[in-house]
Amino acid sequence: MKNKKVYLSLFFLEKIAPLSSELKQFFQSNITTHIYKKGTVLNESGQLCDSLYFIKKGMIRGYHVIEAKEITTWISIDNELVTSITGFFKNENARETMQTLEDTAVECISYDNLQKALALFPEMNQIFTALLIEYYIHAENRTLLSRIPSAKGRFHYFLETGNKFLLNRTPHKYLASMLNIRPETFSRILKDYNRED
Repeated sequence: MKNKKVYLSLFFLEKIAPLSSELKQFFQSNITTHIYKKGTVLNESGQLCDSLYFIKKGMIRGYHVIEAKEITTWISIDNELVTSITGFFKNENARETMQTLEDTAVECISYDNLQKALALFPEMNQIFTALLIEYYIHAENRTLLSRIPSAKGRFHYFLETGNKFLLNRTPHKYLASMLNIRPETFSRILKDYNRED
């Protein structure tokens, strides 16, 4: 008998709610896996985003281009779900571009297959609600972060909300962009922070 492929995304979802054997089988049949090189654009602004990605290993950022400048709005790493929120969930052209910042392995499910799962399996609605709540918590944190007046205040709030580990892994220019801090100011704040630490 052929062994079934093990998908890390199923372990991730099962931490939220128990999965029926039928839902597990559905995912086994409909999840695809991909490995992308660092710098790969997964989805461009203005294109339809029809995949929800689970990052097995790697890093992905979302960014907008405003007045010819790239503005990073989020960065996600191993064991996180990512997609273009407006593009995927509304099934329309994405507002942001998604790009890998490391060689990245992902598991994906398409928009159509997610809709099927929601229609066919009651526990999928429970999982989906939990994921939406988590998303809104992150969105609330990002909203508050953007309203903190000082660059130093934004930097420290970012670390206090569980992102300290990103300092040693993410190119600092993307962190500076996400925090709306000039790269030279970010370097100075980071130097001061390392001295205090």
